[in-house]
Amino acid sequence: MQLQQLEYIVKIAECGSITKAAEQLFISQPSLTKSISHLEKEYGVQIFVRKPRGIELTDDGKDFVHYAKGVLTASQVLKQRFSSLAETDGRESRLFVGAQQLDFVYQMFLEIYEQNKDKNIHYNLVETDRNSVIEQVLNGAVDLGIFVRSSADDKTFLWHTEAKKLDIQVLSRAAVYACAGPKAPFYEKDCISTREAENSTCIVLDMGPRAKEDKCFGSTQHHFNLNRVVFFNTISACESFLAETDAVLFVAKWAIGCFKNPALRFFPVVPENKNELNTVNELLLVKRAGEPIDATEQQFIQLLERYFSVERDCIKTTLNG
Repeated sequence: MQLQQLEYIVKIAECGSITKAAEQLFISQPSLTKSISHLEKEYGVQIFVRKPRGIELTDDGKDFVHYAKGVLTASQVLKQRFSSLAETDGRESRLFVGAQQLDFVYQMFLEIYEQNKDKNIHYNLVETDRNSVIEQVLNGAVDLGIFVRSSADDKTFLWHTEAKKLDIQVLSRAAVYACAGPKAPFYEKDCISTREAENSTCIVLDMGPRAKEDKCFGSTQHHFNLNRVVFFNTISACESFLAETDAVLFVAKWAIGCFKNPALRFFPVVPENKNELNTVNELLLVKRAGEPIDATEQQFIQLLERYFSVERDCIKTTLNG
């Protein structure tokens, strides 16, 4: 028996689903199922039973989880009691994150810093395009990566051989937004279709070098005007250009807060007709597959999960209200 296995058991009990628990634990579902099976075999007890809507604890399983929580609590007490000794030995934790320009990341770093002022923690935030985020996670320059993937992307994006080397968690999903300034013809609208924007100059933010060279923007759902494309790698450059031209920038919901110019407006992008699929963005968190994460990284991940859990609850409340 390992403490990690007990953590798995408790997480599954909390989620009520092996699939959801695997996503939050950054491991594959088969690996999680195998680990639990080994633990059940070791102790000769059935902890969970599968139901149509998930899993449930058996009577023995309820007792097992109760004692597992006790063991984990005792372990945490020991860790807290002697963590200061580890710090005086010169050992330090680190939080190295690669991300696109996303508005919530800065607050996350600030909260982690405020909670760990007296600890030896090395922080590093690298803002870059998403392909570079993936590369930096894979080569060890950063440990966690955060970026946006669109349903309109080429299907091969992130599902090539490198994807097998990554643990991938979807933090949130949202509609695509378009950003434009006062000189755009659709500036006063509440929403636009991609076809309404395709005759305007298109600004592309955070596009990797290879995509720029090949003009490879993913599927044709984007409706880019390939003859009128401007590449920028900073939001400030986008803001300046948008304010003075009729250009349009397709942007993820989680980057909107990075724009400070009040003259700019953001519009949800909607399908042109009922036969056109709505483009959706996914916010992904990735790490190297199979590698453990330290306490500070786990703290950062839990902060992200709480943030987007609250966001989802707010959306549900709005829809139901």
